[in-house]
Amino acid sequence: MKIQTVRCCPSDAVRSLASRKIHYHSTSAIRLGLAGMLLIAAAALAAMSVQPPKLPWAAPIIPTGESPVHIMSDSSTNTTYIAVQGDNTIVVVDGKNCSAGHTSKCNPVATISPGPFPTDLVLDTSHHTLFASLGGGNDDSIAVIDLRTCNAQNTSGCSQAPKQVVFPGNTMFSFDAGFPSFMDLDETTHTLYVPDANEGPVYILDTATCNGSTPTCSSPIITSVDGDGVVVERAHHSVFVVQTIIFSNQVQIMDSSTCNSINQSGCGTAPSQSYTADFTPIVPAAVDEATHTLYMPAEFPNILGVIDTSICNASTTAGCNNEAQVQVGSFGFAAVFDPNTKTVYVENFLSSSMSVVNGATCNALNHSGCNQIPPILATGFEPAPFGYNPTTQTLYVSAQVASDAWVLDGSRCNATKTDGCTKQAPMASTGNGPAGLDFNPNTKTVYVAIEGEAKVSVVDENACNQHKTAGCNQTWPTIPVGTSPFRVAINKTTNTVYVSNRGDGTLSVINGATCNASITSSCNQSQPTTAVGDATSLDDLAIDETTNTIYVVNRLASTVVIVDGTHCQGSDSSGCGQTWPTFNVGHRPQALGFNPANHTLYVGNGNDNDVSVISTSHCNNHDTSDCSVKANVAVGDSPDSIGIVFDKNTVYVENRFDMSVSVFDGSTCNGSNVSGCPSGQAQSVSIAAFPSILTDPDGFGFGAYITGRQIAIDQQKHLVFIPTIGDNDLVVIDGNPCRADHINDCKPHIANLWPGGAPDFVTVDPLSQTVYVTALDDNKVSIFQDQY
Repeated sequence: MKIQTVRCCPSDAVRSLASRKIHYHSTSAIRLGLAGMLLIAAAALAAMSVQPPKLPWAAPIIPTGESPVHIMSDSSTNTTYIAVQGDNTIVVVDGKNCSAGHTSKCNPVATISPGPFPTDLVLDTSHHTLFASLGGGNDDSIAVIDLRTCNAQNTSGCSQAPKQVVFPGNTMFSFDAGFPSFMDLDETTHTLYVPDANEGPVYILDTATCNGSTPTCSSPIITSVDGDGVVVERAHHSVFVVQTIIFSNQVQIMDSSTCNSINQSGCGTAPSQSYTADFTPIVPAAVDEATHTLYMPAEFPNILGVIDTSICNASTTAGCNNEAQVQVGSFGFAAVFDPNTKTVYVENFLSSSMSVVNGATCNALNHSGCNQIPPILATGFEPAPFGYNPTTQTLYVSAQVASDAWVLDGSRCNATKTDGCTKQAPMASTGNGPAGLDFNPNTKTVYVAIEGEAKVSVVDENACNQHKTAGCNQTWPTIPVGTSPFRVAINKTTNTVYVSNRGDGTLSVINGATCNASITSSCNQSQPTTAVGDATSLDDLAIDETTNTIYVVNRLASTVVIVDGTHCQGSDSSGCGQTWPTFNVGHRPQALGFNPANHTLYVGNGNDNDVSVISTSHCNNHDTSDCSVKANVAVGDSPDSIGIVFDKNTVYVENRFDMSVSVFDGSTCNGSNVSGCPSGQAQSVSIAAFPSILTDPDGFGFGAYITGRQIAIDQQKHLVFIPTIGDNDLVVIDGNPCRADHINDCKPHIANLWPGGAPDFVTVDPLSQTVYVTALDDNKVSIFQDQY
């Protein structure tokens, strides 16, 4: 029985457009890299005296080269082929020595040079041929590779240049890298369906006369249907054609019985059957012919469509919109079905994970298991479509930015066995795009900014904590705020919740006494706001409860705004309409840390890679006579959050782009005493399980190996909690031994539970010993125990 294997990945346009459609925050552009254009350099760990932490769910890896984007496994020869866009190669891996059970020799055994920008791979087992789509300007080509002499046992032909078939292509888009298409093969008619991802037509290629053993290939045949991705369903002679690049919900269904390599009578007319899906479909998809089920991933929302092809095919669309839906991770763009274990593996691009769906209880005939949230397998960051070898039950998943592929064990994580699946933290749903959050111990309330919905969720800590997770699965009250709320800070003295709104340059002022986990009388009301900066420029907040001063970062102006909370608070907003004083700091500030004991405000300047030290004794809402910078401390690349262990007076600075934490002594580096400020760069420790420095030579502003945006500290236990997006984990540092004069005792530890896709912000409740982490791409808040 044939295993349908995943092919290809989101093109550059899909990924960049996805960043605008899925997320409503500035980290979108940073997180979504351009395949084949980003360069990864080795991490500069010389300045770091501590080894990086170990990722609990990390798998054996295959070094591939720059930007691996698609994997295909041939179980007949136990060979895995990996398309490497950045190097214009396909590497060959021996599955006998590199599988879930044997990882002794995971280095590639050979390399194929198919042509520029190899992306989508299709395996034709009957002709021992691998088809690789190639992008090249406005013309797309396919390399036709003979696998008889290029496999794990025989690599003699791997060095030979394969023949190519040129497809005319369209010119709607014009990119240097071209747009490879999402192909599929119908073995019954030896027909390869090749869409033109430049919004051109779908072509067909006769693989009986165009394969690895034929000397030449005939020209492809053009059809009258447009699309950039296809999936073949054989029982009902259907080819589902989708538009993934332009995010269309329109699906056309070609009749493969009248449009194939043997019979082209129906190729000249547009398909008679089409429908508008109630989600945005994407391929590669998977088909279970036994239950006539099409498993269609979705770009939006986070679901897997389970479609009955007996009533949704080339003859009828009566049942196309009656599909079951399975909740999966963010941007589930690829799926594979294993008929042996009845498992559907769904790759979640933005969540860096796979959802493992039980196809025996979730198919066209049986929906009983579709409502269950499936277990997951964690993958490397930005996974590309994966290969599956059913003989060894091995999943090969490329991590594009790290230039490697993970080797995952499907024998212990499938529909019937889940002991090898990744252990997830409990989660609470919050809304679209959870961002900053803060906790008020007085009302037992966690306030979570929901950037995509201009709201703040009000989470009841009594009902949802690390001791009580059953209450986390509920709908929480929400508070309307400004556009793109990003950061949250609470003045516990006045019981006021301040929310920075990046979309309109305002600060929302919420009365926490009448809007909390127990009392919600004012939650639905329009909240007062005060203008604090330019739109899109607001970032971190810090509060001095003694002087009732709220400090707000204005990134674009390179200033900090001073807000007087005396008459701009939850119970008195009469003074919110005034213009607030500001003071200058470094270039593009984004992080604030405040120590009330020595009246010091620390400001992380993102573009200067340093921290400004400010004395607030004469820089507050009563006195702004001296807001000058007393010192600048050099730290790592783009400091974006600051935490302070008050008892130890240790300052921790999270550096976003080198995934490190700088540590310095706040007792001798503060607003009134700068004698101990480091003369050179502050010592730092790596918090990256896969330490890399990301460079962006083309100036696209895209990146991947990054930290989250917030440090949370348990001041009782002196524990430091730091989420990282690049590794999808929660890092914990024990602040008792980890000090500026004991940098070797800084030993970052990664929590054993997976936090969800893109953990970004964090807060802690020491009393219930609960840590809350926003999983941005899963629209959830993860629940962790407060421990090292």
